[in-house]
Amino acid sequence: MRPRVVLLTILGVIAATVLSIGFAAAGGGTLDGKVLTGQQVTVASGETVDHDLYVFGGAVVIDGIVTGDLVAFAGNVTINGAVDGDFVTGAGNVTINGVVKGDVRAGAGTVVLSGSVGEDLLVGSGALSVTSTGTVGEDLIFGSGDVWIDGSIEGSVLGSASRYELSGSVGGSQQVTVSRPGRPGQPNEPAPPEAVQVAGDGLRQFVSVLLFGALALWLIPGVLRTSGETLRRRPLASAGIGIGVLVGFLIQFIAVILLIILAAIALGTLTLDGLSGVILWAGILELMFTTFALVVGAVFVVDFVVGFALAQLVAARSAPSWNQNRWKELGLLAAGSAGVVLLTMLPVVGPIIKLVVIVLGLGAMFVAAGEWWQRRHPPAAPPAQWVPQPAASVPPPSEPPPAAPPAEPPAAV
Repeated sequence: MRPRVVLLTILGVIAATVLSIGFAAAGGGTLDGKVLTGQQVTVASGETVDHDLYVFGGAVVIDGIVTGDLVAFAGNVTINGAVDGDFVTGAGNVTINGVVKGDVRAGAGTVVLSGSVGEDLLVGSGALSVTSTGTVGEDLIFGSGDVWIDGSIEGSVLGSASRYELSGSVGGSQQVTVSRPGRPGQPNEPAPPEAVQVAGDGLRQFVSVLLFGALALWLIPGVLRTSGETLRRRPLASAGIGIGVLVGFLIQFIAVILLIILAAIALGTLTLDGLSGVILWAGILELMFTTFALVVGAVFVVDFVVGFALAQLVAARSAPSWNQNRWKELGLLAAGSAGVVLLTMLPVVGPIIKLVVIVLGLGAMFVAAGEWWQRRHPPAAPPAQWVPQPAASVPPPSEPPPAAPPAEPPAAV
């Protein structure tokens, strides 16, 4: 399995576990049923929710009707009923057997559409399947691993996938980038050799890492150099800080979720529904931003940070007097990144090496960012204190010389 897939899977499991534990512990609902939480959240058949609905839990099942928008974050989300508005979700698995009259925006491990979507379907997932009974009223936009379209798309199709198969109908145009066409396991269709797949994945990873690294070398060369120096001088400290970053991310994830729950309960009691909605979306955006930053850093950035540090270390030992310039640094960056990517693509030990690279890289970057901040914002010097100076001694005024006695008149001859 590719290191990137392993990392994303780990982060997804952590996020789903935290959501399940946090909201199962909270339980219940707030804001007159607008926010529902719990291990199992169900809108029963025959039940109608006549407003927007925000759901957080381990499993969410909509058998009834939601007349407004539905926002659901959970391990599994299943819609057997109807949603009259839009449907926004982040989940492990999403299944739509019913009807969504608005847009669907889904980020999930797998998405299966057997019902109908009235407007656009936007999906980022590991696998996407539109079954023979599934329909999309407007456009389908996706970035997925495996995509199968056996149903009907009334609009156009735009996306990228590792594998893509169309046996249904598309009313508009198709613009799909496919890296490995064909349905996995299809008879009489040989799959590419495993070595070829691994080589292709490694090449794509190397190109992405090199582009990120070249951009960092151009825009923030000081931070990149400082990260490399920190990793060479203080590897153990970098590892400790990297572990602290991962633990801190998990702690802040839990803290933000609990803060959203407590704020929703408190503001719902005070009937401040509008402010509660603002805090809810602010918390969701913060979680999305920090998760995105961590994923980008762990998947791409740490590779060129660690690779650049290792390449500089080798170059310094082989030619201590070698002077570096920007082009030579770019060469070191490319060589080091290639070595790190190659090591992380190895079978069995590759994921372990990737985890070590993540810990070291994150720690070195945080140390470098702190040193850069201190240089840009040095502590203000304390105000000078007034110290009384001794008064200067003034010499006493000199006394005038004594007056000369008056001259006597000359004697008469």
